Amino acid sequence: MGQDLEALHGRFGSRYPQWLLGLLMLGSMAMILASTSINVALPAIMADFDIGRPLAQWLSTGFLASMTAGLLLAAWCQARLGARRTVQFGLGLFGLASLLALVSTAAWQLIALRILMGACAGIIQPLAMVLIFRVYSDGGRGMALGAYGLGVMVAPTLGPTIGGYLIDHFGWGAVFWLPLPLCLLALIGAQWLMPSDRDRRTPGVDLPAFALLSIALFALLGALAEAQRFGWLAPSAWIPGLFGLGCAAAFLRRSRVCARPLLPLQLWRHAAFRRASWVALVLGMGLYGSTYLIPLFLQTVEGYSAGEAGLLLLPTGVVLGLSSFIGGWASDRLSAASMLVVGLLVFALSSAALGLVGAGGSFLVLCGWACVGRLGLGLLLPALSTGSLDILSPEELALGAGAITFVRQLGGAFGINLLTFFLEWRHVAAGGDALGEALAFELSFWLVALLFLVAVIPAWGVRPARV
Repeated sequence: MGQDLEALHGRFGSRYPQWLLGLLMLGSMAMILASTSINVALPAIMADFDIGRPLAQWLSTGFLASMTAGLLLAAWCQARLGARRTVQFGLGLFGLASLLALVSTAAWQLIALRILMGACAGIIQPLAMVLIFRVYSDGGRGMALGAYGLGVMVAPTLGPTIGGYLIDHFGWGAVFWLPLPLCLLALIGAQWLMPSDRDRRTPGVDLPAFALLSIALFALLGALAEAQRFGWLAPSAWIPGLFGLGCAAAFLRRSRVCARPLLPLQLWRHAAFRRASWVALVLGMGLYGSTYLIPLFLQTVEGYSAGEAGLLLLPTGVVLGLSSFIGGWASDRLSAASMLVVGLLVFALSSAALGLVGAGGSFLVLCGWACVGRLGLGLLLPALSTGSLDILSPEELALGAGAITFVRQLGGAFGINLLTFFLEWRHVAAGGDALGEALAFELSFWLVALLFLVAVIPAWGVRPARV
């Protein structure tokens, strides 16, 4: 028999919201650990499978692209299957793919499994924000989002730290079994704490639209990857690029006319939601782009081992956790616009400083500026959630949570791809040697800083109407 939040609240008492919040953090941390810990393993995987950066980056972008598409199935899965079954199915398949990755013998197998893992993560992740908004409807939402942000934002930092140590001692396969204990705990907890109510009358999902979106994402990412290797004039670059753009246009057209679209374009009628979407896009680029760039920079330019690169990021996790709580507390008291602007400026300063330090920077200096960037990111997530969702009606919350997370993950997928493209381009232009590599990373950090500065403009307009 299905149980809703009210019934579960009555069974577990006043502590139920905190128990549910902890469970949601566990699930999200497992997914994000898998998403970001791969970055410190890339040099080892590249050496083991004899592949270059344009192919290796698919291990990150393939995960994020399928996660981005999977996000749009989250609202339907929650309604049709219920939160409990959705989480159990997604985590179970995610864990199976992680185990299969340990016996992979070719790069394409790893990439295919990472794509499957990303789809599971995409279906599960938006449920957290929806449940937080529902269970904390009487107050404390900002602090709850700040606490949840601790898991969401600390995991990208702890993933490379723990993963780097494990890679040095057990090889790159460690990053695939790293999330499994959290998956198991979340699976067990979901049986008791997750609501299982569902609506079997929920209409079916728009599969043609989902197919168009998936094709568009992978075709465009593939075009960028091929352009890195062969140039834009190569048929393997411009043909999938044009095909991807055509599928993207068809997906948007279908979303505009469909009665129950995968991507509810009507949400963007709100000016605050449109502006928050631009910030979410840049936030995704910064969050995932920096966790991709920094470990790669430390290992390829500074000569750090995977464990040393991860160790440098460890203090940033503490800063990120503290700033997430501060951001949650402040979002209950300050406007979303001011919080977003401060967070964007702080992260831009960090990226610009990392570009200025360049090759040869000391461990403490590099760690310090990375910590500054995490301070900015910690302020951004709670403010982005409240600024984008407060304006929506209760019926739009699930759709809005999925849509804003979709935009953020879209920024992450294309951000890593575009940064890899820019990095390879500048490396070749600078001579293709070690000095050119260092200069390419310097310019990449500057590019990230510029994107965050530009995002200040829409961030200042994220002022949701309150009723």
